[in-house]
Amino acid sequence: MPTDQVIFITLLAYLAGFGVLIIGRKNLSIQLGNVLSISINTLGLLLSFWLISRFRETEIFQYKWVKLGQHEFNFTLLINKLSLLMLALVQGIALLVQVFSLKYMKGDPRYLNYFSYLNLFVFSMLGLVVSGNLLFIFFFWELVGFCSYLLIGFWFEKQSATNASLKAFIVNRIGDAGFLIGIGLVFFLFNTLDLELLSNSQSTAAPGVLTLTALMLFMGCVGKSAQFPLQIWLPDAMEGPTPVSALIHAATMVAAGIFLLARIDFLITPDAGLIIALIGAVTALLAAYSAIFQFDIKKVLAYSTVSQLGLMVMGMGVGAANASLFHLFTHAFFKAGLFLIAGAIIHYAHHEQDMRKMGGLLYKKPWLAFSYIICGAALAGLPFTSGFLSKDALILSAFNWSAEQANPMTILIPLMGIIASVMTAFYVTRQFVLIFLSSSKEKIKWSKPDLMEWVIFPLVICSFWLLHSNNPLDFVTSNFSTHFEIKHQENHWVAYSLLAAAILSIGYSYYRFQILKKDLPQNIWSNLGLNHYYLDHFYVKRVACALVGKFQPNPLDNVNTEEHISSGLTDLVQTIDQKAVDGLVNKIGTGQKNFAKGLTQFDRKGVDGFVGLLTSTIIFLGNVGSYIDSKLVDGLIGWISRLVSNIGEGLRKVQSGRLQSYLMVLILIFVALLIFLAIF
Repeated sequence: MPTDQVIFITLLAYLAGFGVLIIGRKNLSIQLGNVLSISINTLGLLLSFWLISRFRETEIFQYKWVKLGQHEFNFTLLINKLSLLMLALVQGIALLVQVFSLKYMKGDPRYLNYFSYLNLFVFSMLGLVVSGNLLFIFFFWELVGFCSYLLIGFWFEKQSATNASLKAFIVNRIGDAGFLIGIGLVFFLFNTLDLELLSNSQSTAAPGVLTLTALMLFMGCVGKSAQFPLQIWLPDAMEGPTPVSALIHAATMVAAGIFLLARIDFLITPDAGLIIALIGAVTALLAAYSAIFQFDIKKVLAYSTVSQLGLMVMGMGVGAANASLFHLFTHAFFKAGLFLIAGAIIHYAHHEQDMRKMGGLLYKKPWLAFSYIICGAALAGLPFTSGFLSKDALILSAFNWSAEQANPMTILIPLMGIIASVMTAFYVTRQFVLIFLSSSKEKIKWSKPDLMEWVIFPLVICSFWLLHSNNPLDFVTSNFSTHFEIKHQENHWVAYSLLAAAILSIGYSYYRFQILKKDLPQNIWSNLGLNHYYLDHFYVKRVACALVGKFQPNPLDNVNTEEHISSGLTDLVQTIDQKAVDGLVNKIGTGQKNFAKGLTQFDRKGVDGFVGLLTSTIIFLGNVGSYIDSKLVDGLIGWISRLVSNIGEGLRKVQSGRLQSYLMVLILIFVALLIFLAIF
């Protein structure tokens, strides 16, 4: 069977599944709906594996759509390695999500609506990944956004869910407006929107115009993949069912932005790449910092997704597209696993999502704890996991890119990625401690794994290195790299340093939340563990004791260290503590408050102001358009219609049916002709 027919069968199957389930939602039995939806997903996944097994080279199929003037727009299928990878990834994650949902959504009054939306969602994403034309990518892109609106606001009886779906929809429209402008610029510069033709085209436009075009296309990614400053919608999107969150965060909506950048990689100029990399690095850092302070189990993972997407965008900006795709691929498995683990926990906890009210699940649900350890380790980038391979590829690519740049300040981009990765290890450990470790030593009887827990098992397996590489410490020899070449990177000391920092971060997080059982106060020094106690007894006095040769073995003991040093040095230490250290801490604390106020003002007056201005402009243009439509266009049409009506009325009177009237008209015409001929 030809490849294009297989693709159309897959797409039409999901579309038919949506139609049957939404139309028959009141008449179909739940069992029949389950069988139909999961059978379609299974068939589609098997067909994608079959296409992968017989793939030899890129295939392009074009179908005439519409012709406007001299321009012909075609619907194009672009089937290459990236298309087939995404076909399998999207449907594989979707199948596990649907099976997980059988129990999670059981008893919901709109059960079949939920599965119909899932089918439409998968159809939209698959259409996006096989489209070889920017215009049709945009069509499916918008349909993906619409499906996310339906699923995020699925429980629309909750005001928070309605608000979250509207927020996601509106914020994404801002990014999509830029995307649409970018498509227009591409057509203006290259006279085509087909990706295959674009990849072989050259434009004589100025570099600045090409950079602007790439950045406008990137705006679509900023909205869809929740990059700064449009990242605000994704954490609120947790109001939808948790399996939906797993699908959105792993393989569908947010992955669409990274996929778009991979498709248009050849259009990204060096200047555009620098801006893209900077936005990705800033997003990764800010989102990781935000995740540290969340108590909602799903919001921790939501901010984590934003942070990981930031790393992928950073990789796209520095020219490491394949490394970013590798991380997108591995991230899909362990992030879907973490969200389904969170969904199972929420289900068992009677929809409680506050981690402060949890604890002790290690004994009751050991399988979930084990699954979290593996998926969390992959997220933190620890060895023997898939995340270690892909994150190393990203960080090293960014670091080596910065070393080749003329501007030394570009080193800040990989440094922000490294700090974000260390923070990731910190909040992953914090979440595990709060959820699975108990403050009491009482053992809780463990229960056997059920359907939801078994569904997580394939994702746990895929989070190990085994399915990705024979060598757990080398991404260059990975299976992914054999199909999507990832260049060998130098400076592996960066990866080793990152690993050491991540392990220290995990150790400190465990010490802070399990041993000390203290959460993080809203103070930057305390957040980093550098509070007054440590500054006093661990750093300043420890150094002083070392200087006089009487180093104290345990600086945390309540031993009077002044007995070991001279009184003069003691006075110096106290002066440093009181004047320098305390003053510095106070100043930084004040600076943090001012910075927070500045960010708040920027959010309210800058971002909200821009959105308000944009909304007012759109409303104004809408009013102008309404006036033109109602007064000018409708007025002109009304005047023409009245004129025709009046002419018709006049002609109707002429056709009276009276013979003498017709004779009189002929005589008058004849007389008029005689006069005309006599004069001229």
